[in-house]
Amino acid sequence: MRRPFGVGMVFQSYEFVLAFLPLTLGLYLLVRRWRLAATVVLVIGSAIFYAWRSIWWLVPLVVVATVDYFVGKRMAELDDDRIRKRWLILSLVVNLGMLSAFKYLGWLTLSVNELLVAFGVAASIPVYTTTLPPGISFYTFETMSYTIDVYRRQFKAEPSFLIYLNFVLFFPHLVAGPILRPNDLIGQLKVVRPLPTAEEVRLALCQIGWGLFKKIVFADNLGDVVSYAVRTVQAPPHDSGGAGLLYALGFTLQIYCDFSAYSDIARGSALLFGIKLPRNFLTPIFARSPREFWQRWHITLSTWIRDYVYIPLGGNKGGPSRQAVTILATMGLAGLWHGAGIMFIYWGFYHGLLILVYRFQPLRAAVHALGLDRIPLLSWAVFFVLNVYGWLIFRAGSGGEYEYYNMVHSFGAFPEAFTSPVFLLGAKQLALLGIPVIVTDWFAYRRNVEFPEVLAGLGTVPLAAMLTAMWFVGVIFAKRSGYDFIYFAF
Repeated sequence: MRRPFGVGMVFQSYEFVLAFLPLTLGLYLLVRRWRLAATVVLVIGSAIFYAWRSIWWLVPLVVVATVDYFVGKRMAELDDDRIRKRWLILSLVVNLGMLSAFKYLGWLTLSVNELLVAFGVAASIPVYTTTLPPGISFYTFETMSYTIDVYRRQFKAEPSFLIYLNFVLFFPHLVAGPILRPNDLIGQLKVVRPLPTAEEVRLALCQIGWGLFKKIVFADNLGDVVSYAVRTVQAPPHDSGGAGLLYALGFTLQIYCDFSAYSDIARGSALLFGIKLPRNFLTPIFARSPREFWQRWHITLSTWIRDYVYIPLGGNKGGPSRQAVTILATMGLAGLWHGAGIMFIYWGFYHGLLILVYRFQPLRAAVHALGLDRIPLLSWAVFFVLNVYGWLIFRAGSGGEYEYYNMVHSFGAFPEAFTSPVFLLGAKQLALLGIPVIVTDWFAYRRNVEFPEVLAGLGTVPLAAMLTAMWFVGVIFAKRSGYDFIYFAF
C-alpha cells in the first residue's frame, strides 16, 4: 500500500509539525485582522504544502478550480435554467474528464486490450498511464459540489476568486478530506475569524497529537502485521494457518487508524486557524449494520454520495426493485471513486448488497421474532465479520488480487493456527496494537464522540499523564520509516 510516487508535505513529517504548521499559523495570526492578507497567507501556504515535491500537481487543481469558479459566476448571472444547465454540464465534463484522464484511463485502455485478446482480436490500443495527482478525487468532488449547489440555487456563487481558491486549496482537507461543501468552508473564509478559545486550542492539539500517535504507532505498525501475514504465505515453510485472519483484522484496523488519523490532524490543524471542519469519523468499529457504518465511516463521502448521486438517481422512490438498482448503482460508483480496478467496484457492490440484505423485511422480521436484534454484541459481531471480509476485497483493489486469493484460501487451514508459532507471533503483535485502538474507541463510542474529544475533556493532570504516556510509547514504538496515508492513493 505504499504510493508509487511522492506526494506533497505529509502530516507526520518533521517539516509539517516543526516548520510548516507553526510558521504558517504564526504568519496568519500576525495578519489575521486583514482578511485579504490572511487569505493570501493561507492560499500561498496551502500551495507550498501541496506542491512541496512537485509544482506540477497544482496545474490540474488550478484548472478545475478556475473553470468551476467562472461556471458558478456565469450561472449566477443567468435566469434561464436550460442555459444554466449547459454550464453545469461543462463543469461536470471538465471535472470528470480530468479525474478520468488521470485516474481511470490507464486501467480502461488496459482492460480494453485484455477484452480484445479474450475475443481473439490481434489489434490493441495504446495503454495510457499517468501519475495520479494527490487528492484529485477529493478536490474534484468539492468543486463539483460547488457548481451543483450554485445551479440548484442552494449556494450563491462566490464573487472572489481568491476566496474560492482558498476553499479548494485549504491545506488541512486538500489531500484526503474531509470532503467539503461550499457551505462548510466558504462562509468561514470570508470573515475575520476570532481567535480559537482555550478549549478549542486544547481540542485542536489533542486532535493533532492523537492523530499523529494513531498514524505512526498504530496504523504503520499494523501495516507491518499485514505484511507479516503476506510473508508467511509466500515464503517457506508457507505456514499459512491463520495468516488470513491476521491479514484481514490487521488491514481493517490499519485502514481505520490511518484514515481517521488524517482526519483528526486535518480538523485539529484547521481549528488552530479558527476554522471548523465537519466530522469524518465516529467510531465506525462499533457499527452494527451497513447503514450505521456509513453514518460513521468517511461521513463526508457517504453524505456527498447520498446528496449528489443516490437522491438524483431516485433515492427511495419506486418499488423495491428500482430501489435495489439505485442502491447497487450508487455503491458501485462509490467503490469506483476509490480507485481504478474491478475489485473496488466489487467492494462497492458488496456494501450495496449488505444494505439490501439488512433491509430485507422477512429477514428483519425473523431477527426481531428471535430477539436477536436485542443482543447488541451479536449484531455487532455479525456485521463486523461481514465488514472485515469487505476490507479484504478493498485491499485487493490496490493490486492485491493475488494476496486476496491466498488469504481467503488460508482460512481453510485456520484450525491449526492455535499451535502455529508463526500465527501466535503475529497474533501477539495484532493484540498489542489492536486492543488499545478498540478500548480507546469504546470510551469514545459510549460518549458518541471521537477519542480526541475524550482526551480534551480530561482534567489537566490526567491529560498531562496521557500525553506523557503517548510520548514515551511513541518514542519506543513509532515507525521511523512508515507508510504514506492509504487514502493518498485515491
